[in-house]
Amino acid sequence: MVQQSIAAHFGEIGIHIVTIAICLFAFTSVIGNYFYAEANIKFISESPIVLQIFRSLAVLMVFAGAQVSMSTAWDLADVLMALMATVNIVAILLLGKIAINALKDYQHQKKQGKEPAFKASSIGLYDTECWK
Repeated sequence: MVQQSIAAHFGEIGIHIVTIAICLFAFTSVIGNYFYAEANIKFISESPIVLQIFRSLAVLMVFAGAQVSMSTAWDLADVLMALMATVNIVAILLLGKIAINALKDYQHQKKQGKEPAFKASSIGLYDTECWK
């Protein structure tokens, strides 16, 4: 429908513009998500073997995704999004106490008239890499 409405305004070239835009969007989405995933793999494991396995699986997944039917691709995407949401919900629940403590510390500093400054030790975090 988008192609037809663009074609109605811009002529035949509109269909090609939309096609190119969709292809570029898909390509940049794959590249962006691959970058995020590789950065996370590097954070989890510094092993070059694990990174090579991930890269091989990523290439296979892109190839397989291009071969399956649209309904299979969407069904698989739904299942994987549900798994990702489950992992994120568990992480949020586990980090909830820390977030509440950080909020209370912030509010306490504001009530005292201070410019709030985050200190990990003030909310019970001691073994952190970034916040000292």
